[in-house]
Amino acid sequence: MKLKPSFRTAVLTALLVAAVVPVLVIGLITLAIERRNLSDHVGATNLTLARSIAREVSGSLREPHGFIEHIGKVTDREGGNAREQAKRLLEEVRVIGLFESVYLMDPNGRVADVAFARNVQASPRDYLGMDLSRLPVLRETLANGNISRSSVFLSSATGDPAVMFAAPAGKGAVVGTLGLRVLSRIAEQVKPDNGGTVIIVSSAGKIIGHTDNTLVQRQTDLGGMEIVRAGLAGRAGTHIYAVDGVERLGSVVRIPETGWLVIVEVPLAKALAPVKRVETIFWFATAATILLALLLALAGRAVVLRPVTALVASAGEISLGNYDFSLPPASFSEINELVESFRAMTDAVRVREGELHDRNEEIAMAEEELRQQLDEYQLSQDHLSESEERYRLLVESSPDAIVIHCAGVYVFANPAALRLYGADRPEQLLGRQLTDFVHPDSRKVVAERIKHLYDERRPVPLCEQQIVRLDGTVVDVDVIGIPLTYNGQPAVQVVLRDITERKEAEEEVRRLNAELEQRVKERTILLETANRELESFSYSVSHDLRAPLRHIDGFSAMLMEDCCESLPETATSYLEKIKSASRRMGQLIDDLLDLSRVSRSAMRRERVDLSRLVRELALEYEEAHPARKVTFEIDDGVVVEGDPLLLRVALHNLLDNAWKYTGKKDSAHIRFGETIIHGERAIFVSDDGAGFDMRYVDKLFGAFQRLHSAEEFEGTGVGLATVQRIAMRHGGRAWAEGEEGNGATFYLSIP
Repeated sequence: MKLKPSFRTAVLTALLVAAVVPVLVIGLITLAIERRNLSDHVGATNLTLARSIAREVSGSLREPHGFIEHIGKVTDREGGNAREQAKRLLEEVRVIGLFESVYLMDPNGRVADVAFARNVQASPRDYLGMDLSRLPVLRETLANGNISRSSVFLSSATGDPAVMFAAPAGKGAVVGTLGLRVLSRIAEQVKPDNGGTVIIVSSAGKIIGHTDNTLVQRQTDLGGMEIVRAGLAGRAGTHIYAVDGVERLGSVVRIPETGWLVIVEVPLAKALAPVKRVETIFWFATAATILLALLLALAGRAVVLRPVTALVASAGEISLGNYDFSLPPASFSEINELVESFRAMTDAVRVREGELHDRNEEIAMAEEELRQQLDEYQLSQDHLSESEERYRLLVESSPDAIVIHCAGVYVFANPAALRLYGADRPEQLLGRQLTDFVHPDSRKVVAERIKHLYDERRPVPLCEQQIVRLDGTVVDVDVIGIPLTYNGQPAVQVVLRDITERKEAEEEVRRLNAELEQRVKERTILLETANRELESFSYSVSHDLRAPLRHIDGFSAMLMEDCCESLPETATSYLEKIKSASRRMGQLIDDLLDLSRVSRSAMRRERVDLSRLVRELALEYEEAHPARKVTFEIDDGVVVEGDPLLLRVALHNLLDNAWKYTGKKDSAHIRFGETIIHGERAIFVSDDGAGFDMRYVDKLFGAFQRLHSAEEFEGTGVGLATVQRIAMRHGGRAWAEGEEGNGATFYLSIP
């Protein structure tokens, strides 16, 4: 029975509601209006800022657009100096760095001339004659004769987003690659005052401008966000959404010229901070109002409800059988009338109570007997209902098709069976013969299984067969049959499971295995061909390039010997430089051949004592340079699994590097050992020589990359690239740490 509130509670509640509800309603409405107004104000401010940024982004693209167009127009002029003017413009590209690269293309889409910005490590000679006719932006310009712009892509030179501009240039075209790092600088410089963020998104929904450059380089995809979809559809406006569990208020504007989006977002909590302060004041005032109303209500209740309380106590005595209750003091006329009514009711109840007591005893005995019978019946019905309900839910919710047939005719089908047979309602299956849906190839097996089910009355094992759906399509299924009784007649319950996807998956696996075997054969042939071509190239480098170098060195020496007295001093110096350059060229060829051999030589793994190898190499250095004062510190017992020849080459290059860069010290120290870094075992070679600037550590292990000039320290820049290649062939890696003037440490991990 639901309890009703007391009169005391009702009076108290009425007073509280009358005092608090108006304050609460007015305050909540005011807070909602203020929240809406502040949200609209912040959204309008962000939208204005987004439009301003969109104009700035458009303006940043006009200069490169005009520059590429100007190069095309200069090249298109008739006259002998048009080509020279184009070359000067390409030189300006390299100097000012507006573009990462600019290509002059002939009518066939091949590179006729090229210029790179200073921060791009590339040789123009490698690109001359390159076929770029498949570039969409080039093809578009050559087709329509207008300047074109590509979609955003990641530059292979800088790792930043970039776009290409293409403009007609004579019968060919000029193509420029423009880095978009400027978008991140705009996002960093033009930040909202309330701690917001500026995001620039490409027409593909990916971040191309952000204060966090890692999000730009990862090309973080925002295409699934509602604000991005609305912006790409051309609907500028303000949206509320959540990012990483934090609600944000964002405004989006689409840049018409590019289709890119500018999003200005701020955390919703910061945007609505002024409303939060007002809300705190409001709730404090509301609490004070409730407390004051509660005190006034309690004081009023004590005065108004004293007679009522006495009457309630008297009613309690009556409920306990005490009909001689004490009357409450005189009070309001309505309460006095209620007291008289209680007295009359008490007299009537006293008389009726005696009569009912006798009849209740008789009824109680009959009721107890009937209750026992009903309990037994209800228990049996509950068990039966629970069993039927469990079976019904199991059959209807089963993902497998379940049908029942009597004498070969369907009499029941669950929802999964209707889906399997392609039926919209049960009447399409019920009453039809089982054999109507059995594929001819499976009819013999089905007939034998049905005979076994009806004759033996035992389940048949799971098997595969084919059925025919209502639309005539054939479906592979797993089938199991169980005999049962349906409406007093022998019947069979059949469970079917669609295995079409499993069959298709098995066929796909067989097809993929065959395709994989064919790819392995093709890749093996390509690898063997590449190795043969590499060996041929190495032979050509070794024999065809050394002869000219020997001639240059030999004839320079002969010229110095035969004409030394007649040559001026500057000529002798030039000949010395020629001989030195030919020797460096020879060393460079040797290093390249070593790097090539490291990449293609056969690997063999065995236990290699690196401590012993380092001692042998150290002894060779000390014997070859007895005047040097170098102390070697070599840890014992450094043993790895690897190719002994390749590991000796790697250690030789690392020790040679340490020996070379400590050459300007009177007394040097070189150490070899092993250590554990972040759970990874690594061997190391450290020195106290010239060291290097860690800002350029990424260049150390690239071929021909040097952090010191050849006049300061000799070398070709191939040795550390060879070390990195050997580490990778062993499944490991190489890295370095150093400081200018305080030496360097080179690490090599060999799993």
